[in-house]
Parts: sequence; structure tokens; C-alpha cells
Amino acid sequence: YLQDLTMGLVDMIGFRNDSISKYFYESSDGERFDRTQTMCHLNEYARYEYYHGYFRLVCEGAVVTLILLQIILDVRDIQRIGRKKWFDIYVVRDVMHNQLQYAFPAKLSYKISYFLVLAVVPMRLLCNQSDVFLVIDNALSNISVILTTVHFLYFCRAIKFIGPFVLMIYTIIATDIIRFLLIYSIFLIGFSQSFYIIFTSCQRENDILKAAGNTIGREFDNIMQSPVDALIRTFIMTIGEFMVLYRELAACPVDLMRTIGKGVFVMFELCVSILQFNLLIAMMTRTYETIFLTRKEWKRQWAQVILMLELSLSPRERLTALLSYSRPTGTNKQARSFVVSKKLDTRNLEEFDKEKEQEKQDTLKEEKRLLARRKKIESEASGRPMTTMFKFY
Repeated sequence: YLQDLTMGLVDMIGFRNDSISKYFYESSDGERFDRTQTMCHLNEYARYEYYHGYFRLVCEGAVVTLILLQIILDVRDIQRIGRKKWFDIYVVRDVMHNQLQYAFPAKLSYKISYFLVLAVVPMRLLCNQSDVFLVIDNALSNISVILTTVHFLYFCRAIKFIGPFVLMIYTIIATDIIRFLLIYSIFLIGFSQSFYIIFTSCQRENDILKAAGNTIGREFDNIMQSPVDALIRTFIMTIGEFMVLYRELAACPVDLMRTIGKGVFVMFELCVSILQFNLLIAMMTRTYETIFLTRKEWKRQWAQVILMLELSLSPRERLTALLSYSRPTGTNKQARSFVVSKKLDTRNLEEFDKEKEQEKQDTLKEEKRLLARRKKIESEASGRPMTTMFKFY
């Protein structure tokens, strides 16, 4: 039923009936749809089943209420610690390269989703004014879902098993993917417009042959009607779907343009599909190996998450927690430290940690052996009798 209500708007085939005061949309099979019901079907909770109607209403109200509560808590944190310090938590300046680095990109995306969800409310209320508000409503909802889902990566950073991989994703997107897209966009724009000119020439010749009635073989179908279509079609071709373009290129009625098109196609496959994508794989592999070598990276991520969570507490609450997990150091009660007493289990250590532990044990054995030898030498030099145990057979 929901699909029937939105079909007229999705098809974008509508007309105005001047004999009545409503707008109607007409689908491809001639069925009419009420304009108001088509655009404002999300506000009609009583017309659907409970899980599509009132249950959705309760969930939407809970989401908006919790977002407002979260914004109030963030405002309280900003007032307590200051706007500059609160902003520096998320954005850290790299002094060496003089650029900004986002310490918590997943958290930033989650904060942005607050305002996108709140922007959906006026769009939903203005749905009967224009079709544009329904489109904006859907777009904001889709973006909010994506940004909210990314927030799970924030909690995964402190896990030893997947924490380094989350950092790898951040680093690859921020460095390798951006550099690759800058180079790839140059080739994509150039080759796509070249294909657009070739297909336009083929379409012009095909129209002339059709008008003269001289169609021979399979009819040519122009799959690049505009420069934007050419850009999208060329991008699709880079991920492996090139048979449609090559089939239509082979059906071009102009021999010269068909030859030029095949040459451009071969150059594009060599320069983009083979060379640049393998270059991207090599860059991502280098980033992966660099981060993988830092075995203790997950601990640093864990510490960052803890510091981030501590900022949501008041100074009194943080002091109470500090007194509970720390102990005084020496006679100065103000100097406190975190004491950990843990027996190492070699079965759960990494290979590197096992080697370090084995080296420590070997060093201790060697020190004990040298100490026993030194005592023996000192005893012999002093002339004291040595106690010897003999076996008699």
C-alpha cells in the first residue's frame, strides 16, 4: 500500500487537473494518485499497520527527544570546559605538517547527525507545500542513518582485536583515498568527455541512416546522452562493467569513430583500471603495514577514548573516580599513581611479548649464574674450606 501511494511521485509523471482543486499524479499504467496523500504519506500514521504507523511515531518521537537531551548535555560540557578546549578534543593540530587532524571522525559524524535529524522535522511538516520537501526528507534521513552507523567505529577503537584496523580505515580514507581521487578525477573527466563526443558522433550518423532507411545490422543505442551520463557510465566501467559500453561502441555506424573509440577504451583500461587501481592497492598496503607494526597502537586508542569519556564527567566526579582507582605514592598524599599487580600468562601474550619475556628470564638466569661463580671465586681466594659431595660406588 505504501508503494502505491508513492508510485506517482517516484515516476514523476503528474499533471494538474484544473476541474478540481487538487493535484493528481498519474502512473505509467494510467492510475491516478492524490497529490497530498502521495507527498505526506509519512504523516498519516493511522492509515498503516501498527509497526508502520503508531510504532514508528513512538520511535521518531524518542529519537528527537534523545537528540535534544544529548545536545543539552553537550552544551553543558562546553560551558564547563570551554568552547576552545571542547573543539580541540575532536580536532588536533599537527604542528609538524601545520594541518588539522580529526581525532574522532566517527564522533564528529555522530554530532552532525543531530542537526540532520532535527532538520527532518520541519521538512516533514511542510510536505504538503511542495514535492521538494519529501525529497529533502528522504535525503536527510538516509545521510543521518549512515553517519549514525559510523559512530560504532568510535567504540571499536578501544578493542585490541579490531582497534588498529579502525585506525587503518581512518588513515586510508584521509590520506590514500583522497590522493587517489584527486588523480583519478582528472582521468575520469577527460576520458568520459572523450567517450561522450564519440557516442554523440555515432548517434548523429545513426539518426541520418535511420532517416534514409539504410539501417544495417544491430541498431546503435547511445548510452551517453549527456556529459553527466558519460561521467557516471565511465565510473561504472572502472569497477569492471565495461561490456555494455564496448558492445555499443562496436555497433557505431562510423568506422573512424569506432576505431578511435576502441583506442580510447584500451588507453582507459590501461591507465585507470590497471595502473591506478593497483597503485591504490599498493598505497593502502603500505599504510596497513605501517600501522600493523605499531603493536601497542590499540592502547593509545583506548587511552584516547577514556579521556574523551572523562570529559563528560564533572570535576568532582572525576576526582571521586581518581581516588577510587589510584593509591598515594610515598608520604605525599597528593601524588597518586595507578598500581597494577598482574601475573603474566604467556599463553595470551603476542609473539613479540613472548620473546621479550624469554629474554628477561634468560638474563635473570645469567645474572644468577654469574653471581654464584663470583661467590665461588671469592670463597676460594679467602682459603675457606669448600664442602664437597662425593659419590662412592
